[in-house]
Amino acid sequence: METRIHKILYQWFPDAFSDDKKSELESDYITLRRFAKYEMKLINDNCKNKKEPFKIINLLYSKGSLYEKNTIENEFFRVIATEEKSMTLKEHLNLMPEALRSVYLKVILQN
Repeated sequence: METRIHKILYQWFPDAFSDDKKSELESDYITLRRFAKYEMKLINDNCKNKKEPFKIINLLYSKGSLYEKNTIENEFFRVIATEEKSMTLKEHLNLMPEALRSVYLKVILQN
C-alpha cells in the first residue's frame, strides 16, 4: 500500500528516486533516508532548487500524523544532521521553513 509520504515524494521529486523502480514495499524510513541523501546532493552541488525539498518536508510534517512526524525526524533530519558541520549549520537552517528549524535543532541535540 502506498503511503502519503511515498505518494508525495515520488510525485514531486521523481529524480530523487530515478535510480531504480518504485517499490510499493519500501518503507517510509527508507524513502525518507534516500530523499535526505538527494537533498544533501542538491545542497552540495549548490542547485537552485535546494529549498524545494524542505518545503515539501514541511508540508508533510505540519499535516502529518505522529508516525509521519517521527519518521521525518528519525530518518530525513537524522541523515542531514549526521553530515552537519558548524560551518554549514546556518546555511542549512536558512534553507528550511521557519517551522522546521526548531525540529531540526531538536534532532541535532538528541544525536
